[in-house]
Amino acid sequence: MRGIATAVCLLMLLTTAMSAQQRRAATAPKLPPLSFTCAHHPDVLEDRPGICPLCKLALVPVRLDSSWMCPVHTTVIESERGSCRLCRRQLVPVTVSLTWSCRGDDATHLEPGLCSDGSPRIGQRALRPHGNHNPRHGGQFFMAPDNWHHIEGAYPTARAFRLYVYDDYGRPLPAAALKDVQARIVTKESFDPATRKTTELSAFPLRVSRNSGYLEARIDTTTLPAEMTAKVRFGRDSDEHRFDFTFDALTKEPAAPTSVPSARAPSTGIAVVSPTATTPPPTQTTDTGLGPQAIPSSMAEILSELKGKETEVRDLIARGDFGAVWVPAFRAKDLAIALEPHLAHLSVQKRDAGEPALARVVRGAWLLDAAGDVGNRQQVEAAYSTFTAGVAEAIAAFQ
Repeated sequence: MRGIATAVCLLMLLTTAMSAQQRRAATAPKLPPLSFTCAHHPDVLEDRPGICPLCKLALVPVRLDSSWMCPVHTTVIESERGSCRLCRRQLVPVTVSLTWSCRGDDATHLEPGLCSDGSPRIGQRALRPHGNHNPRHGGQFFMAPDNWHHIEGAYPTARAFRLYVYDDYGRPLPAAALKDVQARIVTKESFDPATRKTTELSAFPLRVSRNSGYLEARIDTTTLPAEMTAKVRFGRDSDEHRFDFTFDALTKEPAAPTSVPSARAPSTGIAVVSPTATTPPPTQTTDTGLGPQAIPSSMAEILSELKGKETEVRDLIARGDFGAVWVPAFRAKDLAIALEPHLAHLSVQKRDAGEPALARVVRGAWLLDAAGDVGNRQQVEAAYSTFTAGVAEAIAAFQ
């Protein structure tokens, strides 16, 4: 009897321990899944290990989370959209990386746990380069081909163009560095397809404003939608980069913030690491702002959505909204990858046509993402040519 009683007690203790463990697991916050990014090209983001398509280095793991940040007080980062508790500006979407560490230890971890002294690891949210591509002055925002500078073009009146220059964290370039930027705005030009040379018919130099906050130029009056091109050197010895803008309307500066009493941030258990000029945080990727989307179950639905995404890309290019082309392009990339296992069910002839077509869709999506970020219309249209040809060939092969 004593042995039976002992066994029952042990069983009850085990059941209680398992229940407590299950309760802790149920109440523990769900972590974002691991992603894989390139240390040198943080805008590259995949859901599995692999090789960077740009520099061929191995991708590294990172745990990303979407957050909402104050455009003025960058230490204010919330889990939901809303207004800044300090200045009442609308929060903007950003991507942060989640890491955990122990006091007195430089090692970082991608999951919570216990330190050697038994205390829980400390969580941190760190802003990353290219994680904040939000315009601050109502204009159009692009990343420079050097993968460091970012620019925003604004068209506040019919006779004025302003160029704001930022670093890789979206911070305004210091006045001393802004003076090294050489730029002009071109409102009229002609292109000779025979010689492939562009002649500028109307161009205006961009000069540092009186408050040293941006570059500006008085331009000729143009009708809406207004197309213009900024040609920029970020140093006397650097290459010249082209940024194409299309303004459907005059840009508007966001409303000035309202000063409110300072409030203590609610405790989240995760510290916020804000980038500073002297201590940059770890690397960051571009914020997608999108959750995972399920792939349609039928072949017909996949092909229909693939064609729809191609149409979305075409319409965005026609409107000059280059910064948004990556969204439907990357969805098309995912759809093309989902079609790869079905190649085995095609005839030999269609399989030989379908396989390179899917590769062209994927490559075209990457090219569209890179070209859209830098805002060069010629590069965007060239990437679209590769992309749309791949989509058409893939649909023909699988139908």
